This record gives sequence, structure tokens and C-alpha cells, in this order.
Amino acid sequence: MKKSKLTKSADPVKILRMISRNEELERNDGKWVAMNRPYKNKKKYDRKREKRQNLDFLPFIFLYMI
Repeated sequence: MKKSKLTKSADPVKILRMISRNEELERNDGKWVAMNRPYKNKKKYDRKREKRQNLDFLPFIFLYMI
């Protein structure tokens, strides 16, 4: 499992931060997870999301046309 780098200082704040980072990596299978991501409103118009949904549906249309 991926570990964060060891600190060279004896500062307790840095050591606790390193320990919490290692625990977070263990919980998320070695991947970082964004904690401060802005909330995306589902009610607002979003062209990219609409286009993605249409592209996901597109292969099924071609199967029925054949």
C-alpha cells in the first residue's frame, strides 16, 4: 500500500498529519479522495451531463436498427 513520506522534523502537528494521511490512504485503497469538492446542483442545466447520457444511450439505438 502507498505510504506518505516520513517527516524529518519532530513537530507533533506534522507527525499527526502524516499519520492521518496514511490512515486515509488505507481507507480508500491507496487513492486520494477530494474532500472539498463543490456541490454540483442537479436541477441546473448541464450540457455535459445531458450529452453524456445521450452518448451512453446511443449504442442501444444502433442495435435496434439492425
